[in-house]
Amino acid sequence: MLAPHDLNFGKGEKTTPLSDAVVAAVSSYKAAHDLFAADRPTAAQLADSAAHQARKEEMFRKGEIKRAAVPCAGFSTNASGQISWMYHYGQVTNYFCGPAVVSMFSATVPGSSPYNLDQWTVANYMGTPGAGGTSWSMETNGLNNFVGIPDFGWSFYGMAWLSDPPTQQQRTTFYNNLVSDVGVSSPIAGLAWEVPYGPHLVGHPVSQEIGHWIEIGGYNTSPSQVWYADPATTVWSSVPAYSWFDMNTMGVILGGAGYIW
Repeated sequence: MLAPHDLNFGKGEKTTPLSDAVVAAVSSYKAAHDLFAADRPTAAQLADSAAHQARKEEMFRKGEIKRAAVPCAGFSTNASGQISWMYHYGQVTNYFCGPAVVSMFSATVPGSSPYNLDQWTVANYMGTPGAGGTSWSMETNGLNNFVGIPDFGWSFYGMAWLSDPPTQQQRTTFYNNLVSDVGVSSPIAGLAWEVPYGPHLVGHPVSQEIGHWIEIGGYNTSPSQVWYADPATTVWSSVPAYSWFDMNTMGVILGGAGYIW
C-alpha cells in the first residue's frame, strides 16, 4: 500500500474546465506540428486496434478476464477505483519514459512479471532508439511481452487512438476501458502530447512540447479525475510520482495520440 500522500495527492480538487478556445488552440497547434507524424497507424493497424477492443470487451462481458489475488487490493466500482499498490519508477534516461512504464506495469500487475525489471532490457527488446523515445507499436509490444502474455496468457494490451480533441464516444470508451483494466489490477499506458502553454501534466514545464508515456491506474467520478504515475520524476524535480488529475483535461492531453489498455 502506498503512502496516503501518494494515494491522494490532488484527489478531489476542483479544476476550471478548459474553455472551448483553449481546446481549439491545442488542436490547432497539434494539426500544424504533428509530433507523431512518422508513427501514424495504417488502416490495417487501426483495424487490429478495433478487433482488440471488441475481443477484450467480449472477454470482460463473459467474465473471462479475472483479477488475480493481491494482498490489500483496492476495491473498484463504476464510480471509483485505484490500484493502491501501483508501482512507480523514475526513468533512467530522459527518453526512457516508455521502458519505465513497462517496468512499472511489470511490478504492478499480479503474476509472473518481475519487480525491478531493468529498463535497458526493456528498451533493447522494444528497440527504443537513442534519444528517440518509444513509439506506440514498440510500447504495445513491450507491454505484451513483459506483462500481457506472462500475466494474462495472451496479448492483453492494444493501442486505442484518440482524435483531437477526443469525441464524447472516445471519452466514454476511455473511461470504460480504464474501469475494466483497473478492475483486473492492470493500469493503462497513456501517451501524453503536451503543447507549449497548453495543459500539461503536474510539474511539467509548460513552455515545452512533450510526448510522454505515463501509467494510469485510478479513476474517480466526483469530481471526474484519473490517477497516474509519472516516470519523469528523474527528469524534472517538480514532478510528483503520483497525481490525481482532471479527466477531461487528460483527454485533451491524450488527444491526437491515445493510450494502451
